[in-house]
Amino acid sequence: MTYELEQINREQSVSETDPFTDRRYRQFARHLGAGYTGQVLDIGCNTGRGGQAFMASAPGARLDGVELVPDRIERIPAGVYRTVYQGLLEDMPADSGPYDALLMGELVEHVPLGVLEGFLDQSMRLLAPGGRILLTTPNPHYLLLRLRSGGSVLGGAHVSVHCPVALRQFLAWKGLIVETVTGSGQVSGLAGERLPMFLYGSYLLIARKPVSA
Repeated sequence: MTYELEQINREQSVSETDPFTDRRYRQFARHLGAGYTGQVLDIGCNTGRGGQAFMASAPGARLDGVELVPDRIERIPAGVYRTVYQGLLEDMPADSGPYDALLMGELVEHVPLGVLEGFLDQSMRLLAPGGRILLTTPNPHYLLLRLRSGGSVLGGAHVSVHCPVALRQFLAWKGLIVETVTGSGQVSGLAGERLPMFLYGSYLLIARKPVSA
């Protein structure tokens, strides 16, 4: 499975040049709040472009990364992450974390539905009680996508589709408290996050792990 996922994502070279990466990670930092100093894991950190944008907006955070494709790790600039792990979440050392926030920028659509629950279980293992998952993913209800003939978010390294309502329900079923579902992508930078969801090419979901009683 590791090899298959690596091959799928290696073919997605657009992830290394996506012009909205900076905006996406600045949005993560903004939702974590000014002066954020928590311990953060950037899952699928790629070549570090998102991590650089995040740290520019949240310089007090302590940021680690994990990436499946080895040659992308080699291209991460020095000083962005404290530690970068190579592989899947289950390959990380047992004493990793716990993290106060997990960042997943345009990631879950690269996770096959058959392993999504296991991926989430590993994510929750790394997350501290009260910690948050912040993720963005393409919006299958995006108006321009639906107007295109046969428009779909599937294709290439995109192997799963996540409707905002369904993903919210799934995370809640897994025991997470979903706090935010709002617009992301290019439109959010131009017009904010409060427009109808169908106007956004991606959406941001934030969910919190409950604090143990």
